[in-house]
Amino acid sequence: MINKIYSVWIYVKNLEESKEFYEKALGLKVKVQDKKWIEFDLGGTSFSIFERSKDKGPMKPAKTRIMFETEDIERTKDSLLRKNVKLIGDIKDKNYGKLLTFEDPNGHWLEIFERKKSSQ
Repeated sequence: MINKIYSVWIYVKNLEESKEFYEKALGLKVKVQDKKWIEFDLGGTSFSIFERSKDKGPMKPAKTRIMFETEDIERTKDSLLRKNVKLIGDIKDKNYGKLLTFEDPNGHWLEIFERKKSSQ
């Protein structure tokens, strides 16, 4: 049986430009880097970016929902805005927590997630 997500990876147009975005805009730390891919340190799940080979045709952005968790979505939103990250809408308040969608330099839609705080 499946017990967790091991890895998530996406194609990018330019590895160094994308690396700079994920490091500076999101604060991710590089775990492993090779000539054409970078894996970021996110604990138990691997998040990697791969530079798409030109001979495979153009990179096509995905509108999937890859979520990065935060403790404070308002502070994260302010940080993204200061770094000129394109937001897709505003913070959405759901019964399970809050979500904020944004776009990386390749056109991929990603999300920031804050768990719903339990009332005590």
